[in-house]
Amino acid sequence: MQSVVRDETAGARARCAACRRALRRRGTGRPPRFCGGACRSSAHRRRQQGLSESMPRWASARGRLSLRGARTWRARGAALARRRECRRRARADLAAQRLAQRRWRAASAALTRLQRDAVTAVTWPAINTACRGVAEAAAECRRLKVSGVDWSAEVWRVVDASNAAEQQWREVSCRRRATRVASASSHVESAGLKPSERIDRPTFR
Repeated sequence: MQSVVRDETAGARARCAACRRALRRRGTGRPPRFCGGACRSSAHRRRQQGLSESMPRWASARGRLSLRGARTWRARGAALARRRECRRRARADLAAQRLAQRRWRAASAALTRLQRDAVTAVTWPAINTACRGVAEAAAECRRLKVSGVDWSAEVWRVVDASNAAEQQWREVSCRRRATRVASASSHVESAGLKPSERIDRPTFR
């Protein structure tokens, strides 16, 4: 049993030796060392176990346990806290993966609906936006390591689909431009003018 050095002078100790609460000073007699019987009993048990009188109590009820196991119980509590944190992170990662996969499925469904119709000047912006949404969702799934699909191949597939849709849109635009030029030429021929003749616009002064 370790020896405990006590200093019972009047001005040296103004707090409880067990709970460290402030003590009420007395006018006469020896100054108290503890604020009550509970602290006196707990200090006695700590001295019997070779511990310090001011060792903090348990944060909650632990049953009939020796204070010698404080380090073991604290280490066990820290391990349980780390395990709970790992489980919380795993649940958060799983939720993020499911959300990214749902976004990818919704964007893929929208792109599939748009690809059923021919590419026009009206549908091309929507197709381009849908392709960008699918590519971003696939990249997010690849970052979160969602299993089940080769996300790199999915990104390149969407890029190829976007390029093909853009090529179709350019072809449609070229055909429309050629149709407008042909219709303008037919109007010129119906008016009795040669295509090589230059029509000067009137100048207003």
